[in-house]
Amino acid sequence: MQRSIGVNGLFPEGVLIDATSGELSSCTGRYMKRLSELEAIFADRVAHAAAVTQGSDPIAYEVIEYRQIGSDIFFGTTIMHPGTVGGEFYMTRGHFHERREMGEIYYTQSGSGVLLLQSRDGVTRDVEMRPGVCAFIPPDWAHRSVNTGDGKLVFLWCCNQSAGHDYGDILKRGMRKRVVKREGGGFDIVQNTAHL
Repeated sequence: MQRSIGVNGLFPEGVLIDATSGELSSCTGRYMKRLSELEAIFADRVAHAAAVTQGSDPIAYEVIEYRQIGSDIFFGTTIMHPGTVGGEFYMTRGHFHERREMGEIYYTQSGSGVLLLQSRDGVTRDVEMRPGVCAFIPPDWAHRSVNTGDGKLVFLWCCNQSAGHDYGDILKRGMRKRVVKREGGGFDIVQNTAHL
């Protein structure tokens, strides 16, 4: 297949995304976060320490991206593994964007979860993550994904390449809400009593 180079050396391309695995037919980068790297986000530090002892350090989530240098947008998938720590479901670190005027979208492809959102002035919202739901994340709202299911949660994301990630405030203060496993099944969204 011949590629036509356009403005700034960019070229059109169709990227196949597997809705179950989250794999991209063409990717430019990927990383994973293991449970040991996420100690600061879970309320129960003792349960977290127990979960990563004895040589076990499960993958909490993976990110695969596709970008072309010179483009204003990029996209990719996040693959969240199932699990709990002290009754809290596996979650992403959560972040604001460095460029406060830039938003993002998350389109759930498989699995189930909750997208926690929080504005700088403390207003909170949540959006159900299930196949077919496209969540709009407004500019200057922190966002954290939580896998509430028994299998992987896979979603597509898209934002501006220059949006950047600001993890500092969320890692330092936490988010106002937590998602915990309900006895007998399901989940509850509860107030984070440790929020600063």
